[in-house]
Amino acid sequence: MKQLTLVILATIFTLSLSGQPLTDSTFTLPTSEKLHYDAYYKLGNIWIKAGLANFSTDTVMADSIKAYRFVVEGYSLRKYDWIFSLEDHYKSVTDFNTLYPIRFEKNNTEQDIWVHTIYHFDKSASEVQMYLESTNSKPVSRTVKHTGFITDALSSLYYLRTWDFNHLTIGDTVRFTTILDGKIFTQPIVYLGRDTLLSINNTKVPMIKLGAVVANSTFFRGDSAIEVWLTEDEYRRIAKVKAKIVVGSIVVYLNKRGLRSFGPN
Repeated sequence: MKQLTLVILATIFTLSLSGQPLTDSTFTLPTSEKLHYDAYYKLGNIWIKAGLANFSTDTVMADSIKAYRFVVEGYSLRKYDWIFSLEDHYKSVTDFNTLYPIRFEKNNTEQDIWVHTIYHFDKSASEVQMYLESTNSKPVSRTVKHTGFITDALSSLYYLRTWDFNHLTIGDTVRFTTILDGKIFTQPIVYLGRDTLLSINNTKVPMIKLGAVVANSTFFRGDSAIEVWLTEDEYRRIAKVKAKIVVGSIVVYLNKRGLRSFGPN
């Protein structure tokens, strides 16, 4: 279950269609938000709670402009440290109006392996200046070019929430552009229509459902291996993510007091 929580949540989300993001002009991301997620490993009817992730949002000044600051802390449960341990810290700062990234930083510790990544985004030059270092490699600095809109692994989750899904019909495929582990790539996402999920209070909550196409993967199982549910309300929070892996699946649920929370079902 490598990168248990954040590989699933943080690599599959920023959408663009022919380079033109279909954002909803009536929707604005919260300027202050705290969300908590529980991650489970599921094999048949067996559920094992394996990790947690905490998301927070606030605003700051960056490069003399107003910016969002998104922060995530994710970790595996300590009782499983003898089998597997993971701790992730992600931070992304983006332009407040466009969500174009300004700076991204990741610190990841998996077992005894540590990885540190920093990206600086130069919008005017369409460049990403990268600094990468890890337990197993010397520090490396390099610059890569890109075209059009781009996101990092974390800001992409928030950018997704700004989309106008009313312009999509079931089966429509859109593509996202993002940078992950020093590589810029695109990947298709399929709009799967409207759905409902049961909250912990057994209330049916309307959802928007998406599927991420994962081809030629040795970790994920099936061509549409990742499914995502967004609350269909004024917040559009990610409520559930399900990823089919080689053996079993990983399921991530929103779990927050005072919000409509979800659990294994």
